[in-house]
Amino acid sequence: MNAMKQEPLLEWISARAGCSYLSDLRFLPAERRGRLARELEALPLSAYPLRSWNDALVYITDAPPERTAQAAKEQLVLLLSQPPAK
Repeated sequence: MNAMKQEPLLEWISARAGCSYLSDLRFLPAERRGRLARELEALPLSAYPLRSWNDALVYITDAPPERTAQAAKEQLVLLLSQPPAK
């Protein structure tokens, strides 16, 4: 078992996006969303469990949760790669 305490995924994403508050993740401009999508793409799928990927997906994009971590990560990256819905 890993003795290191892992940073929650939403906090990792928020820090990478340069957000002061988690709620700022919902209002990122397209350029920052695209950069964040590329960083998430490089993050190993195994770094976080399904629940963390789904929490991020639902919180940031309002998309429904996925059945697998891979699907949740892929959907999150896809939706962040697109301009935000208005």
